[in-house]
Amino acid sequence: MPESYQKTIQVMEPECDYQQRIFLSQLMRHSQEISSEHLLHKGIDYNQMYRDGMVFLVNKLLMKLTRRPTFGEQVVVTTIPRQPKGAQFIRDTYFDTPQGERLAEVSISWMLIDPATRKILRPAAFEVYGFEMYPNEGEYITHYRIKRPQGMATTHLRQIKYTDLDYNHHVNNAVYADIVCDILPERLMLKREPRQFGILFEREAKLGQIVEMETVPFQRPEGEEGFYVGGQVNGGPCFQAELIF
Repeated sequence: MPESYQKTIQVMEPECDYQQRIFLSQLMRHSQEISSEHLLHKGIDYNQMYRDGMVFLVNKLLMKLTRRPTFGEQVVVTTIPRQPKGAQFIRDTYFDTPQGERLAEVSISWMLIDPATRKILRPAAFEVYGFEMYPNEGEYITHYRIKRPQGMATTHLRQIKYTDLDYNHHVNNAVYADIVCDILPERLMLKREPRQFGILFEREAKLGQIVEMETVPFQRPEGEEGFYVGGQVNGGPCFQAELIF
């Protein structure tokens, strides 16, 4: 029988910006961490998966925010695994107050890959662990797309450093949120509250490589202000992201 997994966290000072609001990257890290904890709770250890020739990598992510948790606040985090659609494994993670106020939700599409060859594995390979998942009705992450808007772009360069990497030997997915936030105008990041952050991962970035990025501002029909960020590495697409205020 499928099960969700839940825990309560307390937002720590190092996770927050100067206004004591949690960084988007930290919400991504908590989403990743609780997913791993859920698997471990069911007896599925990352190291064992690696020895079995499979690991999960984030394919794309969409975060919707009502309010960012703040320093010292207690937050109930709940993760719900959903049945794969095609090659995409789906997880929805919710961040709520103890009173039930929805603060944020993060929907992630994961790909199961062979860590040696980097080839995508069919979901059937994961069935060996007997991990049951909820039906995927109502999911929206598998259809999520980002399109570069028309307009003038501003270019940026970012070299990948040691602290950007994780145990999969590439830039951790959460680091991209910091990269995006760091290159957007300070007037937005210091004064405005993000309402949505989405990112599609297309190619791994590794130690020493230079990520070439462009930012393009846009306006939504609803009047919301947004920024598109596209990154390339070694002449090919690395990621696409959008941040909406």
